Amino acid sequence: MVVGSPDYFPRMITSAQSSEQLKIDVDEADSSEDFSQACLSLLLYNDGPNPVHFNEDAAATTDHFKLPAKAWLSIDIPVTTPHLICAAGETATVFCLGLY
Repeated sequence: MVVGSPDYFPRMITSAQSSEQLKIDVDEADSSEDFSQACLSLLLYNDGPNPVHFNEDAAATTDHFKLPAKAWLSIDIPVTTPHLICAAGETATVFCLGLY
């Protein structure tokens, strides 16, 4: 049993001064979009009905980090191209907010 309340307002703490947003339609093939430059921090939100797998700056496979449906992930590593993939026959939409 999981106890606690969800945090609907994830905080990103960074020295960034600008942001860029991407919307990525994900399917069973490696799906990616490029930011105009490397982001210092990245917030991913999986708005789709299915989980997605995430990899930074290289092709994603279903062995990579799994982001469940309606979940978010915040990371503080340089990323230029987020790569995402769903399991065979599944789709999702992922919103990415990159700070630089």
